[in-house]
Amino acid sequence: MDLSSGAKHSAPTEPPDPLSAAREASSAAVRFFQAFAGLFGLELRETGAQALALLSLATAFLTACVIAYLFFLTGLVVLAVGWLGGGWVIVLMSLSSIHAVLAAVLWLIVKNRVKRPLFSGTREALRCEMERFL
Repeated sequence: MDLSSGAKHSAPTEPPDPLSAAREASSAAVRFFQAFAGLFGLELRETGAQALALLSLATAFLTACVIAYLFFLTGLVVLAVGWLGGGWVIVLMSLSSIHAVLAAVLWLIVKNRVKRPLFSGTREALRCEMERFL
């Protein structure tokens, strides 16, 4: 290098021992997660009331749907029993079999979709940040 530029040359330093490097890395990771939790807390305070209202409405909607579905099934069973002239057990077993097949199909759909990773953008951002700190 050019000595006339005023740059000071220092002797090469020793690499830090693994214990101090691990301490520094863990303290950097702790600071990162503290900042991340602080940001999450700030966003949660800003949108907490709205999120609570939406969660309450979604819960009420799902409850109403389940109750409506149960009444629909009850009416369907009564209609089928009246149409067949009796045989409650056959009607209820048929209805439960239909629901079991539907549940199995839905389970297969969910099982196939779980293979795709969720929040891939967030995972990638966290991975990049962790690589930068470690």
